[in-house]
Amino acid sequence: MAQKTLRQFSAPSNSHIPTGLNNYQGTDGFEIKTGLVNMVQASPFCGKASEDAHAHLQNFLEVSSIINPRGTTMDNVHLRLFLFSLLGKAKTWFYTYKDAFDTWDACSNAFLVKYFPVGKTNGLRNRISSFEQLQDETVPEAWERLQEYIAACPHHGMEEWLIIQNFFHGLNQRSQDHMDAAAGGAFLSLDVAGARTLIDKVVCNQSWKEDRQPAHAKGIHEIDSVDMLVAKMDLLIKELESPHQEVNQTESRMTCEKCGNTGHSGKPCPFTQEDENSIGNDTPNDLDCRPQQGWNPKLDLPFGQQQGNNFNNSFQPSLKDFMYSQK
Repeated sequence: MAQKTLRQFSAPSNSHIPTGLNNYQGTDGFEIKTGLVNMVQASPFCGKASEDAHAHLQNFLEVSSIINPRGTTMDNVHLRLFLFSLLGKAKTWFYTYKDAFDTWDACSNAFLVKYFPVGKTNGLRNRISSFEQLQDETVPEAWERLQEYIAACPHHGMEEWLIIQNFFHGLNQRSQDHMDAAAGGAFLSLDVAGARTLIDKVVCNQSWKEDRQPAHAKGIHEIDSVDMLVAKMDLLIKELESPHQEVNQTESRMTCEKCGNTGHSGKPCPFTQEDENSIGNDTPNDLDCRPQQGWNPKLDLPFGQQQGNNFNNSFQPSLKDFMYSQK
């Protein structure tokens, strides 16, 4: 055999590319369908810390259990198919240790050891052992949450009597009294089977009542202070925009061009009404004494009265604009 050069030792080769498991036996006539592979790849496992290895294995076994292999065993099917459910670091790990996976048990156990470390197990075990009922949480809700902790860590190693006892001690005083009353005096006097049966009955009974109670939204009759303020502002703006209010505002800002007072126009002026009625009896000399066009009678008014009129004329629009801006 010719010796390799240093360059050839560093050159890549397709012989180093892994192709999956090769140590399976008894596969005569067996074929993995494409649809089954697609189902397995629908929920891949990438090896992240937030992923649940137990849940992934459970889903994988559920998908692979729908086939009936002929010419091989289910262990060989699991070994051949499990690779397609991995991605990223998890697939790299599988190729690294694939020679040690001679059985499905060895592969699945090594997978759990790798991606379900002891620290995660201890954390979930502490949740089960130190379980406490949350505030405003019913007994069915508390029991369901405990079952979720158990399902996430099935290898917790705790016996059922200890789990039920911790569950009872984790309930609040009102729930404990209810469980004692349902047990006929003392819940802890029951055996394991009786306690589990009683819990199932209480959970089923309370769940049945909650499903049939009308759901009343909390605070449905309460009016928020902000909504109340907006409603009041809408009412004020509506009053400002009403025709009657606009007429009153227009009349209050109107200045008589004859007498100089506010609140009326020149035609219905009470001070000049007699002069208008007797306009036909006026002499040419009297006509010459009338104010000429452009004469402002407000110039003879006191300065305070003129300022008051100007303040009233400018205050009303500013108030309306202020209400619009606040709304």
